[in-house]
Amino acid sequence: MKLKSFFKQCHEKEVFKMLSIYIVSAWVILQVLSITWQPLGLPQKSVAFLIIVLLLCFPLYIFFLWKFRVAPLHKVETEMDEKEKKKRSAFQKMYFSSLGIITSLCVIAVFLIVNRNFSPTDSNILPKVIKSDKIAVLKFGNNTGDPQYDIVSKMAADWIIHGITENNVAQVITQDQVDEYRSILKGKNIEEDESTIVKEYLKPNKIISGNFYLKNGNLLFQGMLTAAETNKINISFKPTECAAENPLNCIEELNESIIGYFITEDQKKLMLQEAPPKYEAYKYLLEAKYSNDNEEYINLLNKAITADSTYFEPKVLRVAHYYNLGEYKTADSLLKQIKPDSYRNKRQLNLLNMYEALLKGENRTIYKTILKEYEIAPFDMLTNKTAMVIALQYVNRPEDVDAIYKTVVMDSMNLQNCTDCTIRIYVKAYADIELQKYITAIKLIEKTQQEVEATLLNRPLAIAYIRAGKGEKLDQFLRKINIVASPAEVQELYLQAGKEYLLKGEKEKAVEYFNKIINAEKETVSPKMRADAYFYNEEYQKAQRILKEVNSQEPENSDALVKLAICNFKLGNTEDVQKNLNSLEGLRAPYQFGEIDYALGQYYAATVNETELYKYLLKAAANGHLYHWKFFKNDPQFKKYNETKAFKEIMNFWK
Repeated sequence: MKLKSFFKQCHEKEVFKMLSIYIVSAWVILQVLSITWQPLGLPQKSVAFLIIVLLLCFPLYIFFLWKFRVAPLHKVETEMDEKEKKKRSAFQKMYFSSLGIITSLCVIAVFLIVNRNFSPTDSNILPKVIKSDKIAVLKFGNNTGDPQYDIVSKMAADWIIHGITENNVAQVITQDQVDEYRSILKGKNIEEDESTIVKEYLKPNKIISGNFYLKNGNLLFQGMLTAAETNKINISFKPTECAAENPLNCIEELNESIIGYFITEDQKKLMLQEAPPKYEAYKYLLEAKYSNDNEEYINLLNKAITADSTYFEPKVLRVAHYYNLGEYKTADSLLKQIKPDSYRNKRQLNLLNMYEALLKGENRTIYKTILKEYEIAPFDMLTNKTAMVIALQYVNRPEDVDAIYKTVVMDSMNLQNCTDCTIRIYVKAYADIELQKYITAIKLIEKTQQEVEATLLNRPLAIAYIRAGKGEKLDQFLRKINIVASPAEVQELYLQAGKEYLLKGEKEKAVEYFNKIINAEKETVSPKMRADAYFYNEEYQKAQRILKEVNSQEPENSDALVKLAICNFKLGNTEDVQKNLNSLEGLRAPYQFGEIDYALGQYYAATVNETELYKYLLKAAANGHLYHWKFFKNDPQFKKYNETKAFKEIMNFWK
């Protein structure tokens, strides 16, 4: 049945007339109640109750309208011909469909009204809106029994007020204002108790109070923050002790704790410790986070720790800093000095477990712990970036990177002033490359480089161009780099391009790039870079000669040493090979994360010893070796093996 015919029959059967009677009657009742509920002493929500009742009754009214008015108007089925039966059936179907829609709308409306007016949280809404943000700072109680310290009571309050106002924490109600109210209210029928005056007349949100007393000749200060409305103590600040002749030392330390609390109050979820840090320490930490200079960064972290020896976060960041610099022994030593506030502080324990796992190369534990930290602070740039790096490079899960990356919206970020933003893009691009989303990676990097010239992104862009078969774009890109970058940066990209073409099986194209390095002016190319070009060009005699010099100057360079061993093997220098392998074994030391095992894996790949190859690569992965743009399946030395079942098991070791 068409809608027009349906409306026509409703009009003929006076359905609209009956509905209008209900609606008009309901409207009149509502108008009357909205005016009379107060004089009648009814609850304020009486109108809301009535609306709910009227809405729920409306579908029932429509149903009873059908049953007692519309249905009887139909002829008895036996008296109707087939055409009339079909008409009746179609009308009935559309009538009840309309009833279903109206019922749904009424239920939704009732739900919204109940949620808005009768939700359990509704009673908390008004206080949040009208709640004062004022803080009352009261005179500290002198519990020394010596009147000479009365001035210290006022001094403590004044110093804390100064700290709060100087740092724009909140509007302050001072002791002077309280005293003024007391004098005005004298003689009135009220209690002159200080707390009563503050709560009843000045109405602050929070009250700072405290007392001090003598202990073994020293002054001991105690402060607390109380919720004015409930008298509940929000926090008792750590007691401070100082010489009786210099109370300002105690007051300043207490002031630092109070300001630190207010500055970090809205970041409780991100705080790593229950007690707030001192403000000066927190200020140094913020400055460190915005610093792009390594020396300045570590100096600021050290200052934060000096300002507040209990401050957990800068201690952990200091460990991370030395770990990222490759100074693992220093990082481990500093980590062992950190103690959690308590063994119930799960977040501190989680972070300590993460850094302990990092220094042991236990990549699965590293990933589990960083994901716990990410769940707590997904929008924290440092945490987000770290989770991406660990997903890609530590456990080889590039498929996890995209979801972490998208958590932080990058559209409004100023990349010029955000190093972590660029690193996140760098990791995201490599993850896309690993997932063979080459065009996605290219678009991401090109868009970024329109805003900021990030040298960091040059290598993944070159790799993406080659793997996507964009040879012309690569040549255009390298011509530009040749003009704006240093010779060392250009040669790094030439070497990477050559290795990428080896992975693709395009040896002639690879040789072209290696020759660019070989034929460059001697002073512009490092010996190791030239040796690598000869090595990948399979010119082992020339590579061996240079690598011997590199090894004599850098005896702990495992990459140079294993390539020298491979060259000697290719040239048939058996004795030299054994010497090189012995030297390689002699380099084993703590905190290498599978470096020596990986090098031995490269050697056994060159000598076509698959049993030893897989054994050492598996050991390298188990000891925490990174899955990176130049390792494992991205290393042309493993091209013959990277599609085997054993190799894939190594790639999935931590999954």
